[in-house]
Amino acid sequence: MRAFMIVTLLLVAITMALSLAHALELPGKLRLKEATYKSVQTIYYPGFTIGGFAEIGGIVALAILLYLT
Repeated sequence: MRAFMIVTLLLVAITMALSLAHALELPGKLRLKEATYKSVQTIYYPGFTIGGFAEIGGIVALAILLYLT
């Protein structure tokens, strides 16, 4: 049970870290010109889609953890 709690915590932490990364990169992106901004956007999103699996896994793991406790 304790190991499952740690896995759930790690999955949720990864999800929160990705959200924080988006928030922290926004001020720099707002300074870019439109053409540069559009080219930068295509670079970042493939990496963040991998983290989407952590979000789904975190939600499922948290729901299971809530059911078990």
